[in-house]
Amino acid sequence: MRYNIINKAAFIISAVVLLAACRKRDAELPNLLVNFENSSQGITPAENTLEQKILMSRMVNADVTVTLKLTEQGVAYGTDYTTEPAAVAGKITVSIPAGSSSAVFRVTKVNGVLFDGDEKLVFDIDSIGQPSGKGIQSSFLLNFHELIATSETAIINGGGVLYPNKAFIDLSASRVTAVNRTSWDLGFYTGSDDFRVILNSSSAMMAKQINKNDLNAVTAADTVGLTNEVAFSLFTPTTISLPYIDYPNGDLTRTAITQISATAADNKVYIVNRGLGVGSPAPARGWKKVRIIRNSSGGYTLQYADIAATSFTSVDIPKDDAYFFKYVSFDNGSVSAEPEKKKWDLAWTYFSNVTNFGAGEVPYLFQDIILLNRNVRSAKVMTSAIPFVTFDSIHIAAQTFSSAQTAIAADWRSGGGPTTSPAVRTDRYYIIKDGSNNYYKLRFTALTQNGERGYPAYEAILIKKG
Repeated sequence: MRYNIINKAAFIISAVVLLAACRKRDAELPNLLVNFENSSQGITPAENTLEQKILMSRMVNADVTVTLKLTEQGVAYGTDYTTEPAAVAGKITVSIPAGSSSAVFRVTKVNGVLFDGDEKLVFDIDSIGQPSGKGIQSSFLLNFHELIATSETAIINGGGVLYPNKAFIDLSASRVTAVNRTSWDLGFYTGSDDFRVILNSSSAMMAKQINKNDLNAVTAADTVGLTNEVAFSLFTPTTISLPYIDYPNGDLTRTAITQISATAADNKVYIVNRGLGVGSPAPARGWKKVRIIRNSSGGYTLQYADIAATSFTSVDIPKDDAYFFKYVSFDNGSVSAEPEKKKWDLAWTYFSNVTNFGAGEVPYLFQDIILLNRNVRSAKVMTSAIPFVTFDSIHIAAQTFSSAQTAIAADWRSGGGPTTSPAVRTDRYYIIKDGSNNYYKLRFTALTQNGERGYPAYEAILIKKG
């Protein structure tokens, strides 16, 4: 029975992703463009090394060499900083390997050097060893001090039409951090006030509790009937599956996995559909049985195994105040899946959302969702009320802010349809209050780069410093 569930669910969920991925595209491949992931960043006194990505608009089947030209302002190579790869005659050569669409270079401060805070490095794309062109973000500014960005434009590295990444945006640091969206399975809340566990909503996960609390007593017989119930349905969306996803607004009292009780016997086993991997067709990630309890150290203990297994793996997850959640992968154990809670504001991702077709809310899968961090607030402003260019700090008090994770969600773009493609809505923008009480006005400027989905862009301007 277990294998029937996996195969049927794989077909259903893969069909959803195929539909999302196979949108209208040109018959010919788009031009190859090269960009920096960020337009500017700051390296704080506490940091020693900074990484920056170079992105191609699509993968190619051969290595691509990109040469970067360095312009120094108040620093000297070898005396104040070094790079990896090393610079030669003021230039760095970075190789993007075949089958990839990105590469990383690093800047490292020389030990013992003190910086005044006005030192800078400018990196410009000088040449590309492949028929291609420079994208709109062909220059990168590095400041040798903590940066509170006043104005920025950036491309969100979603990874392309298969949307493999979840991209985290830190407005004040002018930083976009991309993480493979299937690199984790469960997130464990680190707040001292509660014990809550979230599913990876970026990989279409679902979970259903069963009336057992011994993991080894769970067998394939416990999965009978779950094929269509604990899975996303393309053709017949149903309200029956709604309890098995985490509600999209981020309310921790509405997660598929209930609050972890201090009484171990009260914590039941869950059958977990891991959802989808990245690909076309998207591979099913399989099923697991899990049980979570509190441990004596004040954290969590996760037990997990394949459905038919007669033993299980156990991992302890401590609470850590630097993060909102700590993450575990069923494949790799404890993993790093998002930046520290003070180092990101928004995230772009593929997502398990809900909609109402008239008979109640049903789960469905959606590309291009914008999520808020738990310490961030957002308000929507229509350009007909206040144009983007004229919105200033004096207008903040009149706005209504929301802390819901999905306060922006898909509102920034039109949905498209059988005869139209999705597009950025230009009649609105958003006011973002970050975790340090900085206020930004934010508008989205592109849904694609060179016709390729998965690379949206935005503009953000500081209007009040915290």
